[in-house]
Amino acid sequence: MKEDVMAILDTLRPALKGAGGDLELVGITEDGTVTVRMKGLCSTCTAALWTHRLRIERAIKMKLPDVTVIVQI
Repeated sequence: MKEDVMAILDTLRPALKGAGGDLELVGITEDGTVTVRMKGLCSTCTAALWTHRLRIERAIKMKLPDVTVIVQI
Protein backbone atom coordinates (compact mmCIF):
# COMPACT_ATOMS: atom_id res chain seq x y z
CA MET A 1 0.00 0.00 0.00
CA LYS A 2 2.90 2.37 0.68
CA GLU A 3 3.89 2.46 -2.98
CA ASP A 4 0.30 3.25 -3.99
CA VAL A 5 0.04 6.11 -1.49
CA MET A 6 3.41 7.49 -2.59
CA ALA A 7 2.30 7.40 -6.24
CA ILE A 8 -0.84 9.37 -5.38
CA LEU A 9 1.14 11.92 -3.35
CA ASP A 10 3.56 12.30 -6.26
CA THR A 11 0.66 13.41 -8.46
CA LEU A 12 -0.20 16.14 -5.92
CA ARG A 13 3.34 17.41 -5.37
CA PRO A 14 3.66 19.69 -8.43
CA ALA A 15 0.76 21.88 -7.29
CA LEU A 16 2.09 22.01 -3.74
CA LYS A 17 5.63 22.80 -4.86
CA GLY A 18 4.24 25.51 -7.12
CA ALA A 19 2.86 27.15 -3.98
CA GLY A 20 6.15 26.75 -2.09
CA GLY A 21 5.23 23.63 -0.17
CA ASP A 22 5.49 19.88 -0.22
CA LEU A 23 4.02 16.77 1.34
CA GLU A 24 5.66 13.94 3.27
CA LEU A 25 4.28 10.49 3.97
CA VAL A 26 4.93 9.89 7.67
CA GLY A 27 3.46 6.42 7.95
CA ILE A 28 0.73 3.90 7.30
CA THR A 29 -0.72 1.68 9.99
CA GLU A 30 -2.13 -1.81 9.56
CA ASP A 31 -5.67 -0.52 10.16
CA GLY A 32 -5.44 1.77 7.12
CA THR A 33 -4.52 5.08 8.73
CA VAL A 34 -2.26 7.23 6.55
CA THR A 35 -0.32 10.03 8.23
CA VAL A 36 1.06 12.91 6.16
CA ARG A 37 2.93 16.11 6.98
CA MET A 38 2.60 19.35 5.05
CA LYS A 39 5.96 21.03 4.53
CA GLY A 40 7.28 24.40 3.45
CA LEU A 41 4.73 27.17 2.99
CA CYS A 42 1.94 24.58 3.03
CA SER A 43 2.66 23.85 6.69
CA THR A 44 1.61 27.37 7.73
CA CYS A 45 -0.92 28.16 5.01
CA THR A 46 -4.43 29.02 6.15
CA ALA A 47 -5.79 26.84 3.35
CA ALA A 48 -3.82 23.74 4.44
CA LEU A 49 -6.90 22.14 5.99
CA TRP A 50 -8.85 22.53 2.74
CA THR A 51 -5.90 21.23 0.72
CA HIS A 52 -5.81 18.22 3.01
CA ARG A 53 -9.54 17.50 2.77
CA LEU A 54 -10.26 18.40 -0.83
CA ARG A 55 -7.11 17.20 -2.53
CA ILE A 56 -5.17 14.75 -0.40
CA GLU A 57 -8.03 12.86 1.28
CA ARG A 58 -10.13 12.75 -1.87
CA ALA A 59 -7.26 11.52 -4.06
CA ILE A 60 -6.24 8.76 -1.66
CA LYS A 61 -9.73 7.54 -0.76
CA MET A 62 -10.87 7.45 -4.39
CA LYS A 63 -8.06 5.10 -5.37
CA LEU A 64 -7.46 3.22 -2.14
CA PRO A 65 -10.71 2.28 -0.40
CA ASP A 66 -8.80 0.28 2.24
CA VAL A 67 -7.47 3.57 3.66
CA THR A 68 -9.76 4.44 6.56
CA VAL A 69 -8.33 7.75 7.81
CA ILE A 70 -5.84 10.31 6.54
CA VAL A 71 -4.25 12.30 9.36
CA GLN A 72 -2.30 15.52 8.85
CA ILE A 73 0.33 16.34 11.46
